[in-house]
Amino acid sequence: MKWLKLLALGVLALGGCTTIAQPPRSADPIPEFVDQKSDTRFKLFVSADGWYRVIAADLKNAGANIAQLDAATLQLFRGERAIPARVRGAGADLAFEFYGQASDSPYSNFSVYWVTWGQQPAAPMRETSAAMARAAPQESFASALHLERPTLYLPQFGDADAPWFWQALVAPMTTTITMTLPAAMPAPAQLRVHLWGSTQDAVNPDHHLRAFFNDTRVADEKWDGQGARTITATIPANAIRAGENSLQLVTPGDTGAQAEIVLLRALDLAYTRRLIAHNDQIEFAAGAGAYRVEGFSGDAIDLFDITDPFAVTRVTNGTIAARALTFASDAPSPRRWLAVGPNAAKPVAHIVPMSASDLRAPDLSADYLIITHASRDFTHALRPLVEWRARAGLRVRVVTTTQVYDTFGYGEESPMAIRAFLEWARQNWQAPALRFVLLVGKASYDYRDYQQGANKNLVPTFLVKTPHLNQAASDNWFVAPDDQTGHPALAIGRIPAQTAEQVARVVSKTIAYESSLRARAEWHHRALFIADDKEPQFVSMSDALIAQLPSGVVAQKTYLADHRGDVNAARGEMLARWNEGARWVAYIGHGSIDTWAEGPLFSVEHLGALKNGARTPILFTPTCLDGFFYHPQKNSLAEELLFKRDGGIVAGLVPTGLSVPQAQEELMRALFAELSGNPAASLGEAIARAKRKVDGKSPETREVIDTFVWLGDPALRVLRDK
Repeated sequence: MKWLKLLALGVLALGGCTTIAQPPRSADPIPEFVDQKSDTRFKLFVSADGWYRVIAADLKNAGANIAQLDAATLQLFRGERAIPARVRGAGADLAFEFYGQASDSPYSNFSVYWVTWGQQPAAPMRETSAAMARAAPQESFASALHLERPTLYLPQFGDADAPWFWQALVAPMTTTITMTLPAAMPAPAQLRVHLWGSTQDAVNPDHHLRAFFNDTRVADEKWDGQGARTITATIPANAIRAGENSLQLVTPGDTGAQAEIVLLRALDLAYTRRLIAHNDQIEFAAGAGAYRVEGFSGDAIDLFDITDPFAVTRVTNGTIAARALTFASDAPSPRRWLAVGPNAAKPVAHIVPMSASDLRAPDLSADYLIITHASRDFTHALRPLVEWRARAGLRVRVVTTTQVYDTFGYGEESPMAIRAFLEWARQNWQAPALRFVLLVGKASYDYRDYQQGANKNLVPTFLVKTPHLNQAASDNWFVAPDDQTGHPALAIGRIPAQTAEQVARVVSKTIAYESSLRARAEWHHRALFIADDKEPQFVSMSDALIAQLPSGVVAQKTYLADHRGDVNAARGEMLARWNEGARWVAYIGHGSIDTWAEGPLFSVEHLGALKNGARTPILFTPTCLDGFFYHPQKNSLAEELLFKRDGGIVAGLVPTGLSVPQAQEELMRALFAELSGNPAASLGEAIARAKRKVDGKSPETREVIDTFVWLGDPALRVLRDK
């Protein structure tokens, strides 16, 4: 289904119960929530390539008992692979150094190393001797600089795995980028500017860009059409200087196109650099030959071969004099070298103990699993739901994302760790078999917080490649073991909360809703259907779903077509019926992240007029984007309805991306058949069964399987009609 306002996504970086009882607080920890911390395993967070030093006091401040710190058994790892460390001293005087690398994961700003001791003897860092110099030493090398500043999330442009861009160049426009080139030499350099043409016009060519490096024009190119474009330019020797340099990118706007927008993704610069240390260290690639590196703060200089970061070797027998190092190599292929002076080592970003919980323990079991952000406030807010589900006969287990990451990701944050854990639990946990998974915490497509939005990535989702948006959130992916169909093996839902108050509100709504089922109030026998008038199939889909209603449920229709497009009249009727209460509310039509239909018919601005109190329905929206729960700066319409204090909804099946009505209808008809014909015990199970009936090998229907998410408790009970 086409969307109303793509910019409502914010991808251009633009920026209910009547009363909700707070969950009880307890001074005693909830047994299910206890996360013991290890006293012999600690995570070290590294944000950039470089040489790092950790001292015993750092570990003590993180909670280690340094009296038990054993240098002879100290081991460092990244993932399951050992990392060579240079260990010195013992006990309170112990220190170790290692080469750390920046994260190459899209999911975290940090790579995680972890250290442990007391189990196996440590393997010392290997050493090798430098070769004999047979020629005068070289004093320069070929250096490479890569620059990117992800600020614009634009999944509809570029590749599905590269949705981030630096800047939009809207012609006519000039942008200036500064770059620091330490010890650069006056020699020709090669510049590559990675772009994406996002507009297209009838004129040919419809894009024009000039590049100036330190005021020297180095490129002037015209091209046509949308898509990737890389401009390569040679920078003359006299335009390069050591230190700060400037690059100007100019889109003059002279093509005649009505609109011309080029997206800047990244820059690469290959230049010649002197072998002079910067910040008391230098990293460079070089093959056989002799080399002289200078500019250190003292003569305590070490050289390491870091070609394989998992097998770093210390190189000895170099010549050190006058704060410079001279060495030679006879390696047949280029190696990567790191030379460090006495002040090169830096501290890691932070150190925390790893979880001592073993989620692979053979005696674990649960049929209702909650994975929550590792916040004590969140776990306390969940207490009433845990007790409610336990009283209903479910065996409940609550784990934190920290436990999952430490057990299945060696401390690295990623949705892959969550998926691996869920598959392990499904396959290996003892009876009762796992049925329900509830994720508790907000997600964000901005995993690395480039935009520094108010909504942080607390419990990640996974972004799947889709036909219409290119990239969209899929919680279904976590429980879909068959990548060919995407059919879920478990019922999964999410409370996309940023705060504990939001968690408590949804928990209270869930319990109140299920309590109300016993009374079989009049509003439980009504269903409200709302249809846009822009496509005939919206009304026909709504009528088809109404035809599937159980005999005891009365349909109420608010169709824009019946109001001759008068959105105010239609909205008034819709709100009046919603406020009276309905078991289900369904909207079929065009939508965006915070809007239904043009006008708009309904948006977050109208939530104040929605006062349905404890009569909270279940929402179904075969539309686009209104379940976009992973925005870093704003909440979707479905989230606002879920978190609304004086009404709104108790839960909803809502889309995170774009899709077409035919595929949406196939899923909705399968779901209504489950709800009306032979209903499952819960909404989450009914949705999982419905998705398994949809063709997962068709791109259009696979999109709705992946991107229609359940916001709310997957164990929410279905009212069975007599």
